[in-house]
Amino acid sequence: MAGVTDTAFRQICKRHGADVVFTEMASANMMLAAPTRNEAFLRYEEWERPIIGQIMGGDPKVMAEAARVIEEMGFDGVDVNMGCPEKKIVGNACGSSLLRDGDMAARIVEAMANAVNIPVSVKMRSGFYDSDIVQPQFAIRMENAGAAALAIHPRTKEQAYKGSADWTITRQIVENVGVPVGGSGDVMDREAIRRLREETGVQGIWVARGAMGNPWIFERERTERPPLAEVIETALEHARLMVKYKGNHGMIEMRKHLTWYFNGFPGAAALREQMKTVNVYEDLVRLIEQHQLLERFAA
Repeated sequence: MAGVTDTAFRQICKRHGADVVFTEMASANMMLAAPTRNEAFLRYEEWERPIIGQIMGGDPKVMAEAARVIEEMGFDGVDVNMGCPEKKIVGNACGSSLLRDGDMAARIVEAMANAVNIPVSVKMRSGFYDSDIVQPQFAIRMENAGAAALAIHPRTKEQAYKGSADWTITRQIVENVGVPVGGSGDVMDREAIRRLREETGVQGIWVARGAMGNPWIFERERTERPPLAEVIETALEHARLMVKYKGNHGMIEMRKHLTWYFNGFPGAAALREQMKTVNVYEDLVRLIEQHQLLERFAA
């Protein structure tokens, strides 16, 4: 998830049980033209392994070269994003735009698979338009082109994040390909993880929005949201990591995470609004002390 799954976020998720983590989506063109601009996207710590570098692009040669860079950086695999529905990404013939051009998508995967010795995986959606579902045929083509694993968010680009994910499409893909399939879409809690696995037969669960402010979703024995004291401790740890890697600007980026962490607690609405204005780590500590969170809400 662009703007979310940086190394600080991934480390928090790993500490709570995430098995495999993915970087933010990096532009293949930018990786080759201006490598330093993608350093933050592709920074990782050794203990995050296994870790997959996710890239986007629309040119087979450029994607193959970018995949080589990912391999040289020591990643355990490289993932092609064919699912991002954002207008800017689609407008550059990247992300879910490739769902409209199966030939180009297959050429990209084939070029990357031939260029590297690490696994190439594909993140995709059910189609571009609601009226044109391309699965499972698209998934079969990606496997034939050399994809070692597939991940499906069974919504269309047109649908974006509206409505419900159609897990029957996920099941169809599982039944028609011979490589591991990861399921995504509406995975917001442990119960959804259980149902998705049982209803589709996927070999893995790709948790995305469900982990925002909720890394506890990866804890297999966790069935309820943790007490506020634990949420505070985790949010502060996350904030310290953001500052470690990004300086005070990391706290600006941390604001959205804070609103996610403290969502749903009684009386915390005003606090979340104030958290949107924090500029340094000390601002966050001061807010928590001012609201006397531990005394008022902790269980």
